[in-house]
Amino acid sequence: MRSTDAGSLTLPSGRIVVADPNLNPWNPPFKTTVPPGTYPVHLALGDDDVALVMVLFEEGPPTRWKRAQPSTFSVDSATGCLMDFTLARLLRRKAELGRFDRYYRMFENEMAETGLWANFTPIPTTESNIVLFHTWGGDGVFPIYFGFDDAANPMCMVIDMLLHLDDLSPKN
Repeated sequence: MRSTDAGSLTLPSGRIVVADPNLNPWNPPFKTTVPPGTYPVHLALGDDDVALVMVLFEEGPPTRWKRAQPSTFSVDSATGCLMDFTLARLLRRKAELGRFDRYYRMFENEMAETGLWANFTPIPTTESNIVLFHTWGGDGVFPIYFGFDDAANPMCMVIDMLLHLDDLSPKN
């Protein structure tokens, strides 16, 4: 297992959306919000795939963990993403106007560079960027957790790509 820095995530509204960017980038934001700002994103990689995605809001270890609300996100295109709610709303408007194909192609092209993740600003007139990441096994439903400090401030958010389940399956 190794980790990599996936750049940062800019959250002008402090409201985070995790979604499948190619099929449904307008999931609702989490009930947990963070102060508007820019936060580092780290990926844990195992077997040449993304095992965990973490957004770090504060330094230090969390003292408690809680399932996010919504607690999971679904993927049907082998790609997940993190973005601010304002960007998700803009992408939804583009889709409603029939102008989403351009972004779909952009997501595919950006992911093609590493195959595992990409970080870029799809709409240059916004402050928001998007962090794309490959989802282990392609499609599925993946759990999301927030880590909090003793004062109930969010310290981090973690998405589990369930890569460890391979270790739990019976070997032939």
